[in-house]
Amino acid sequence: MKYFRIMEEFGSVHLCVQTQEDELTSLTSINELVKDYKNLLDTSHISKMKVDEITKKLLEQNGKTFSLEKLIDSSINKKGPARIITPIEPDEMWAEGFGNRLILSKDQINNSNDKDEAAYQNPKISTLLYKGSKDRLVGPYEKIGIRSDTERTISEGEIVFIIYKGKFVGISVGNEVAGNLRSNSQFWVSPSKVFTGCASIGPCILSMEDEEENKKPLELRLEINHYRNNQKVGSGSIITEFKTSPLEIVEATVIHDSPPDLLLQFSGGFAISRKDEQIVPLEKEDSIKISLEGVGFIQNEVEIV
Repeated sequence: MKYFRIMEEFGSVHLCVQTQEDELTSLTSINELVKDYKNLLDTSHISKMKVDEITKKLLEQNGKTFSLEKLIDSSINKKGPARIITPIEPDEMWAEGFGNRLILSKDQINNSNDKDEAAYQNPKISTLLYKGSKDRLVGPYEKIGIRSDTERTISEGEIVFIIYKGKFVGISVGNEVAGNLRSNSQFWVSPSKVFTGCASIGPCILSMEDEEENKKPLELRLEINHYRNNQKVGSGSIITEFKTSPLEIVEATVIHDSPPDLLLQFSGGFAISRKDEQIVPLEKEDSIKISLEGVGFIQNEVEIV
């Protein structure tokens, strides 16, 4: 099931679930204690019921409904009585440090210019980089940032893993923004990754609670479209084709760590804006649209921070 958070114009926040193609039903209007997705995860952890089972029980009662199409329009155009906001507020965010290593074949790995072959050849070794806290995260239709002191910054369209108490529970669409400061020195890795508006996720969380299915690698289509002055200046698409499953990827993340309750992992396997095979960097007031099969799309304008 797909879970959204929306904010009405006077500040009321609703956790909603998609019940029809163009309909979201507010779970908060059915039970005021259900204010965000973490409430459902906490209840699931205590009751041992799956999140979707809890939701179906709640939906036995009628709740307030919203038009998804109208919400997306009002969110993009910054007008209307309600908008879609970040679907979840994580304690921490982490990003795959070697980009698309989890989707490369062995031949591609051997032909890579990157010499860190140990990490490439062993996906059970975590190569994550700290991406910041929820304060750096923006909503699916809000502005992402590029640092004023960075010559080139790019958007990376990625699948975001939702991790709760060390377990994989779902996915979202992510825009992971990264500058090229890290090319100057290893000491620039953190400032290249962590800054205001360095990440966006949304528009929803797709719950994934079938353990047998989660043992299979994800194969989903990711697309990125890059606009400047209302003209497309770049695009890219990829079928993720991960070599390991979500369960294995998350296991490598947590095996030597005690992460906080709620963690976002930008998983690599990214789609990047290119034109004539050249990467197109971000500029102020650009617009980036990233779509993930079965989940939806996010669209972020760029500002200087």
